[in-house]
Amino acid sequence: MSTNPLSNETDIKVYYSLEKALLEPDNVKSLDLHYKDLQEFPQEIFNLTNLEELYLLNNRIKYIPEKISSLKKLKKLDLSGNQIITLPSSIGDLSELSLFVASWNKLEEAPSAIGNLSKLDRLGLSNNNLRELPDSIGNLSNLTELVISENKITSLPDSIGNLYRLEKLRAAGNHLSKIPETIVNLTNLIKLEVQENNLLDLPDKIGFLSNLEKLRLSKNLLTTLPDSFGKLVNLKKVLLYENDLREIPETFSNLINLEELELGFNYLTKLPESIGNMKKLKYASLTRNEFSEEEKNRINNLLKHARIDWL
Repeated sequence: MSTNPLSNETDIKVYYSLEKALLEPDNVKSLDLHYKDLQEFPQEIFNLTNLEELYLLNNRIKYIPEKISSLKKLKKLDLSGNQIITLPSSIGDLSELSLFVASWNKLEEAPSAIGNLSKLDRLGLSNNNLRELPDSIGNLSNLTELVISENKITSLPDSIGNLYRLEKLRAAGNHLSKIPETIVNLTNLIKLEVQENNLLDLPDKIGFLSNLEKLRLSKNLLTTLPDSFGKLVNLKKVLLYENDLREIPETFSNLINLEELELGFNYLTKLPESIGNMKKLKYASLTRNEFSEEEKNRINNLLKHARIDWL
């Protein structure tokens, strides 16, 4: 299991032993019991009434008790790397929670009550067995990062378009065939990762995501890109390899801040003349397409400033 991207350091005293924490329960604000081979959620934790951070990563816990709602001051809760099958609805009563991670478990659903976590800034539910997200996810108005990669999600709720503060959305490795049109409301989005899905097309107005800098769309089933794609003028990196692209729109050349472009393993036969405008481009992967030798030479001349990978 890899390090969770949502974990972060803390500047308050961290207790790494439950026994030591129980010696001064009123003083304990941060408890880290990762890799303790725990098979159950320790009930003694409920004696730590001032607890603000609880890290239970990489144990063998299967269930989280409803009583977790009694930890009223909890701001950070990381349950990654356990065997949790379900989350109690009382998780929604942790009104101070800003970080909640339950990645690398066996969750088949996320409770609707998760939408009550109004102060939540980062939510990680990757590497589970989720098939959908509750509509209430759209109530998380302070969310800036949502990680739901490596699940079995077939569609995203339209309410995701209400997450106006969202900056990072990671949904790679699911079963998505489309992205809801409402996603274009997320104008603060900087990073969007939806690679390794079954996407057939993109929202027509995807260009509204004007702050997007990194876009991962590789290993999907895209045959075309909408004209508005060229409005993503802040894009620095776009990965589109292993799709079914036959052409890219003329507006693509408006991506003047693009530094990395990966279009390998598609069915492209030409690129627009105006790609020469992409002066900041440092690297382009165009391998395994259907360019003629003449077209390759033309592209080489247009992108003399960039390293091009044809192999």
